[in-house]
Amino acid sequence: MDSNILKTDSSYLYHLGKFLEPAVGYNSQWLLCWRATLHGWNVRTQFHRRCDGKRDTVTIIKKGKYVFGGYTDIPWESSGDLGFTRKAFIFSISNKEELDPFVSEVRWPDGAIYRASASGPWFGFDIIIANNKRESYARLDWAYPAPAAVQDRSTILAGTEDFSPDEVEVFYLDPTQ
Repeated sequence: MDSNILKTDSSYLYHLGKFLEPAVGYNSQWLLCWRATLHGWNVRTQFHRRCDGKRDTVTIIKKGKYVFGGYTDIPWESSGDLGFTRKAFIFSISNKEELDPFVSEVRWPDGAIYRASASGPWFGFDIIIANNKRESYARLDWAYPAPAAVQDRSTILAGTEDFSPDEVEVFYLDPTQ
C-alpha cells in the first residue's frame, strides 16, 4: 500500500495490515483511489468520481499526529443511502490517549456507512469526512463502540470531535488478485 500517511512510521503499515487480514487476507494488494492532497478536497468531483463503485476500501485519515480510519467491503455511492454490512470496522493507529492501536467492529450494521454525495467517507456517525476540507467529525459509540479503555470517545480519534483533516487517503483492493 503506497500510503503517504503510513510511510511516516513503519509500525503504522504493520498495524493496518493486521487489522485488514481477517477481512481480506494477508498479501492483499491495494490501489489508491483518492488522496485529498493529490486529487483535491472536493468530494463530489474527486472522491465520488474516483471511488464510487469500488468494493473493499480502506480509508486512512491523518490529523496532526493522529492516524485513524475505516474499512468497508461494500462500495461507496452517491445515493444518500445507508450501507448495510457486518464486515466494516474503524481503527485507530495513533490516538490522543496514546492507547495501543485498536479496531472497533460495527455494532449497527444497518448504518455501517452512509453514501452521501456531499460528503466523503462516512462510517456510521462516528467518522465523517466533509467536503472541501471543512469541519469533519470523529466520535466513537454510534455504530462503532469505543473500547473500554477509551476515556473520551469524542476526542480519541482526531484529538477533537470536529476537525479538519491534514490528509485523507482511500485505497481499494486490487480486483485482479
